[in-house]
Amino acid sequence: MREVGVLEAKTNLSALLDAVETDGEEIVITRNGKAVAKLSIMDRSPPPRRRNGAEIVARMQKLHERMVRENPEILNITWEEIKGMADE
Repeated sequence: MREVGVLEAKTNLSALLDAVETDGEEIVITRNGKAVAKLSIMDRSPPPRRRNGAEIVARMQKLHERMVRENPEILNITWEEIKGMADE
């Protein structure tokens, strides 16, 4: 891992970014001899999709309907029974 001072990083930022992007190099930027920051390649995977509240409620409703359809007795389960199952 290469270390560069802040002045060198400022002067050669484009070249440093090229090294990171093309070679996958990680570069530590120092100030007064102490590491302050690191340049490294970004994770290029897409961020997880965010859902709005209405969409979450609709998905939960579908899940509930499927659970009841597959296990009708689930409607009669108590909170204490659910807590007991979690402890098992």
